[in-house]
Amino acid sequence: MTAIWIVCGVFALLLLILILPLHLHASFDGQLSLRLRYLFFTYPLYPRPEKKKKKLKQKKVKKKKEIELSRTEEMLRSEGVAAVISYYIKLGQLIKTAAIGLLGTITVDKLKLNISVASDDAAQTAINYGRVCAAIYPMHALIESSVNVRSRSINITPDFLNSEDQVSGEIRLHVLPIRVLWILLLFFIGYISNTSGTKATE
Repeated sequence: MTAIWIVCGVFALLLLILILPLHLHASFDGQLSLRLRYLFFTYPLYPRPEKKKKKLKQKKVKKKKEIELSRTEEMLRSEGVAAVISYYIKLGQLIKTAAIGLLGTITVDKLKLNISVASDDAAQTAINYGRVCAAIYPMHALIESSVNVRSRSINITPDFLNSEDQVSGEIRLHVLPIRVLWILLLFFIGYISNTSGTKATE
């Protein structure tokens, strides 16, 4: 009976960990700052001291690419180009579905962007201002169509008195780990199914 209570307690603790939000805070005001916060713990993502693990990470990525290339080579030999194209089309669809699902898990609590467009020439300042607006506002509309944004403040102004652009911004967002885990689990199941289906037809 005690063991059952222990197991239930462990599952309850895991569930609690997964349903508590994970927060990300990024800001820029001459220098980029990126922090991750969970409960009372804050972890600086940038800037932070570099760790000597780049070579190991590169080796892992290289090994993964080699596995994928060897699978492609086997499919080309046994089934031909059509099977390879079909495999990567399905894989692309899985990645697209997972990406859309992951974006849907994000909630932007605060989005703030201030841009002052300036240059040495007033006419060029006006041109640059139009270009910045043409780039930022459609991008903002795309973000709002994919992600839930609770609070936003975007100010883009032309500055005819200064000669250099000024940019500052801040974004605060959070995700629920359990939702992210569910999306990744569905992607993993789909990937295994796609890979197994390819092997079964060989």
